[in-house]
Amino acid sequence: MTTREDEREMIDRLYLCPLREGTDGSAMAATMAEVLGGPRVVRLFSSPDPWLACPQTAQVEAARAVGGGEVVIDATLPAVPYGSDPIRLHTLAAPHLHAHALGLLDATDLSLTQLREAGTVIARRFTTAYVPLLAIVVTNATQLPEDTDVPLIAMAPEELGDPQALRERLAPVLSPDTIAPTSPVAYQQLLTERAGANRRRIVLPESGDERILRAAAKLREIDVVDLILLGEADVIARDADKLGLSLEGITVISPADAERRERYARELAVVREKKGMTYDKALAQLDDINYFATMMVYLGEADGMVSGAIHTTAETIRPALQIIKTKPGTSTVSGAFLMLFADRAYLFADCAVTIDPTPAQLADIAVTSAKTAEAFGIAPRVALISYSTLGSGSGPSVDKVTEATALAQAAAPEIAIDGPLQFDAAQDRAVAATKAPDSPVAGQASVYIFNHLDVGNCTYKAAQRMAGALAVGPVLQGLRKPVNDLSRGALVDDIVNTVIITAVQAQD
Repeated sequence: MTTREDEREMIDRLYLCPLREGTDGSAMAATMAEVLGGPRVVRLFSSPDPWLACPQTAQVEAARAVGGGEVVIDATLPAVPYGSDPIRLHTLAAPHLHAHALGLLDATDLSLTQLREAGTVIARRFTTAYVPLLAIVVTNATQLPEDTDVPLIAMAPEELGDPQALRERLAPVLSPDTIAPTSPVAYQQLLTERAGANRRRIVLPESGDERILRAAAKLREIDVVDLILLGEADVIARDADKLGLSLEGITVISPADAERRERYARELAVVREKKGMTYDKALAQLDDINYFATMMVYLGEADGMVSGAIHTTAETIRPALQIIKTKPGTSTVSGAFLMLFADRAYLFADCAVTIDPTPAQLADIAVTSAKTAEAFGIAPRVALISYSTLGSGSGPSVDKVTEATALAQAAAPEIAIDGPLQFDAAQDRAVAATKAPDSPVAGQASVYIFNHLDVGNCTYKAAQRMAGALAVGPVLQGLRKPVNDLSRGALVDDIVNTVIITAVQAQD
């Protein structure tokens, strides 16, 4: 989804935000596009009104309008008779556009003290919104204060249109090593674009549930996957009409279709022959809608399946384990969650399937999770979590994590994997500098592997409930073809997200 950081000399997405009303950044935006190698320029604010009236809707619309790829976002505000707060509007918009923020401040009429105070206030407001500023370009300043919370770079107004001047002055802050903030809205938009770039067919077997039909209608509008609903066409049409939904163009397949049932039963009898499956037993098994849908995926008539709105996890997963089975080189199926915080996306595993993995299973989960993270645009830096950091403590679970780490490193030497690491050492650079200064993962982990289902499940729920993270999943990993399980309490948006994730998985 993005260019590898080590192949770029500069960032590829920039949010240029004039910080005082009346400052026009359009000329600088055009020049910055030239400095960054020619990305397109997108003007963001035609009016501040939607952002002030309904910021959540405006955020989604902005993410769609800006889209993916290389871009310079010109966030110049139009002149409005009632005035506005540029910083508030920028902090509403910037987190959702997966771009680095660069401020532009006209210091005309500001004293040195006022400029220092302005820099402090601006930096704090952006940091509070999880949008760290790369720097603030300051024009018309006679002097810059020292020791500010954000770098201040003095430039003459005429230099803003000079590519060479901008390149020389801004090169230190335009390094690709700086990670752009990624809000849940921005990340979901990136996944949606990824799904639409290589469409896949996803089957939804539970068409009798209203949430499934509403999700199908929403996915039809987004138009990035090809949906298949299982059920009787007249019943689905009647239910959709009652709900005021349009499902036009969505394929409907009857699970009572005699030709399909006979064909699927023959195949299922062959697949499960060693387990005593016969044609008659297979035919009866296909009365279970999840087995019918799983056979569609197995035979390539669908690329992935999403179920679980009205079925248990076991009822959803069991057919996949029996029929689709695990990928070559993978022996363990696990459940990962994409954890979308205000400014970052992480992956937690196993949070759903394997209760007490062995060292070999834990290593398998670590490697599989790294590959899942990479497929979803997260650069994998894998931490195997424990109450000990690199031998600071001892005990059976520490020994398990230590052995699993060694196995994972041997299986995938190209991936940054380390452990055992305590959570703080894995996540916080300052703690990592003390506890694990030589670790390639500590302080910057993006994938967190837990050594027991108790730990993984409780940690993701704690992050979800107490830190406000959006938990997307579980994403089942390790299967030959994607099958994903919904919570029976899933909301319509949860179903939409899971279908899009399944479509992205199916591209592998």
